[in-house]
Amino acid sequence: MNPHIVRRIAGVLAAACWLGACSSTPHWDARFGQSVRASLAAQVIHPGAARANAPVNGLDGKAAAAAHERYQRSAEAPAALAPLAVGAAK
Repeated sequence: MNPHIVRRIAGVLAAACWLGACSSTPHWDARFGQSVRASLAAQVIHPGAARANAPVNGLDGKAAAAAHERYQRSAEAPAALAPLAVGAAK
């Protein structure tokens, strides 16, 4: 085969690959960062909460203290775990 033809075919293939790579990113670039913006928007419940005088929805003081106490006691004595038998057939 003629080396001139081989070089020309290789050049055409290289140019096609180079130009093909440029055309695949515009639809990715248009949505770049969209998932981060959606996650941030999902975290914002009430942007004007700092200016509002209304109380925050949640637990009252006694219920919050009791829940915190139960949580602290659960860490002191965790529940007993069942023995682990991996691969044992009965």
